[in-house]
Amino acid sequence: MPGGAASSDGHGSSPGPRADVPLRLLVLNVHPGYDNAFPHMAARQPHYRVTILVLGDLGRSPRMLNQAWALAEDGAAVSLAGYHETPVDRAVAEHPRIRLHRVRSLDRAREGRSRILFLLFSAWRAAFLGLESFWLLLARTPRADVVLVQNPPSFPTLLAGWLAARARRSLFIVDWHNFGYAMLALRLGPAHFMVRLAKACERWLGSQADAHLCVSAAMRDVLTREFGLPAAVVLPDRPRELLPLLPMTARSAAAHRVLSRAGFVLPQDAALAVCPTSWSADEDMDLLLEGLQRWDSQGAPSPLPRLCVVITGRGPLREAFEQRISGLCWRRLTLRTAFLDPADYRELLCAAHFGFCLHRSTSGVDLPMKLMDLFGARTPACVLDYGECLTEQIQPGVTALTFRTSQELACRIDQLLAGFPDDLQLLAQMQCNIQAACTETWQQVWQREAAPVFHRVLRSA
Repeated sequence: MPGGAASSDGHGSSPGPRADVPLRLLVLNVHPGYDNAFPHMAARQPHYRVTILVLGDLGRSPRMLNQAWALAEDGAAVSLAGYHETPVDRAVAEHPRIRLHRVRSLDRAREGRSRILFLLFSAWRAAFLGLESFWLLLARTPRADVVLVQNPPSFPTLLAGWLAARARRSLFIVDWHNFGYAMLALRLGPAHFMVRLAKACERWLGSQADAHLCVSAAMRDVLTREFGLPAAVVLPDRPRELLPLLPMTARSAAAHRVLSRAGFVLPQDAALAVCPTSWSADEDMDLLLEGLQRWDSQGAPSPLPRLCVVITGRGPLREAFEQRISGLCWRRLTLRTAFLDPADYRELLCAAHFGFCLHRSTSGVDLPMKLMDLFGARTPACVLDYGECLTEQIQPGVTALTFRTSQELACRIDQLLAGFPDDLQLLAQMQCNIQAACTETWQQVWQREAAPVFHRVLRSA
């Protein structure tokens, strides 16, 4: 889907066929879950205006696309601003109450490798995007009752959103996905002066907001305890739609069909695993590769099952990873990368026997949206365990298996494939567990948790 979503993050229609992955005609599909989520509001005229600012690619920002659609269905006229690098889902792009606005993106490759070049380019980039975003919010979009921004990136998003909201007498709401200073610490280290300064600025700008949404209860606690903000409303990520349930016993045949359309061949008696990713620095793809290498090298190859792993998505680290694996030889593993259109991506999730989630939280309190793509297809997952916060999204050993090291990952693959292809007892049981635990869609959760936030701040204006 957006990983997560993207799903999640990194999945959407490609602007054109890529040479590395032959695909069928790319078509943006309306998600069935959209059609009937708010039938009682379908004919309602817009009664308030919301401007959403995303300093990221809209096509790979599934949470904010979901926000825009839910707000529009709630009766708002929505101006959605962000980068236009990949197409946006038709349900959002063609919604009569949503208008898209383009923010020019800048090539991050010019940051360079040194800290000095990185800081200089980042400062110039923040100034450029800040001015463009402020002008867009101030002059290129209608006056909004609410300005909603995605954080991170914190700079210049929070500053531009806050200034424009105050200039136009709009309310200012922040949707906290993570912390910008924690992402910066990946590059500079947590003790760096600029990281400490960024945290202080992020905390102050966050305090200027009229309301807050966040992705986890653990993040809400940090916002209250460390940032001194009033309690944020937890709006957890959920699958955009619950896809048709495909039993484990039927997934091998479906996997052959899906992969053949993408130009891949699934080896005989091989299991299919999918790894949704945005190819960003907070996903530990090195750990995945090490775990797959350990699993591939263990035991005699002939009596053990084969495995095909498809890593989906597009992002800055993909090319380096592909170069790294190009010279590797596998005994019982097939490893592929692909960027799929939404229909193929959903079918791939439904056909996979299990998935991988390599999200390693920079803050320890954000959650991987791409895991929700897998759960929407009732597909079990091996999930990198980065902390207690994960228990808000998974039940370890019930809906997902967790790991921390490459050796543990190899062992989890062996657990899931024990008895494959004839005995799929563990996979089938986990599929049932997911079906019982994952019963709500994004729209249902949004209507219960987020809609009252917008209605309340509008009443208090």
